[in-house]
Formats: sequence, C-alpha cells, structure tokens
Amino acid sequence: MSKKTIGLILNLVGSVVIGVLAGQKFFAIFDKTVPAGSMTDLVRAGTHTAYLMSGAIFGVVIFLWTALAAWLARFFPGASKDVTPTATTASMR
Repeated sequence: MSKKTIGLILNLVGSVVIGVLAGQKFFAIFDKTVPAGSMTDLVRAGTHTAYLMSGAIFGVVIFLWTALAAWLARFFPGASKDVTPTATTASMR
C-alpha cells in the first residue's frame, strides 16, 4: 500500500470519527433539552441513530472537502524559498 493510500484511509477514518463524535454531542444536547415524557424509547433510539448517521455523513463531507483541498493545492504552489535579491531589495541595504 502506498503512502498516499494510507494517508487517504487515515484521513477518512479520522474525519468519520470526528463526524460521529459531533453527532453524539448534538444528540446529548437534544436529549438534555427535550423532556423525557414527550418521547418514547423508540423515538429516542431512532433519533440517536439519525444523529449518528448524520454525523458519519458529516465526516465523509469533511473527508471530501480535505481531499479536494489537497488535490487543488497542487495547482497553487507556494513561494520559492530561495529568493534571489532583486533591484528593490538590493537598494534597501
């Protein structure tokens, strides 16, 4: 397996973990704010599943966004590190 493939897999796993943790956190907020008497166990379980699945989808979106940014970075190289003195910088001395 190449380093590029390993990096993509680690990025995907990390992004999905972040998304699922965000879904879990948002479910905890939902669970605290909605009164217990207004929902059944079935609704609570369904809502928890929905939050976790939306968190996983959110993680995939994070992965796609970072993969796109890494792919686009090839087309926008940074400034060169070995800068030769120009007339402007030479006159400043």
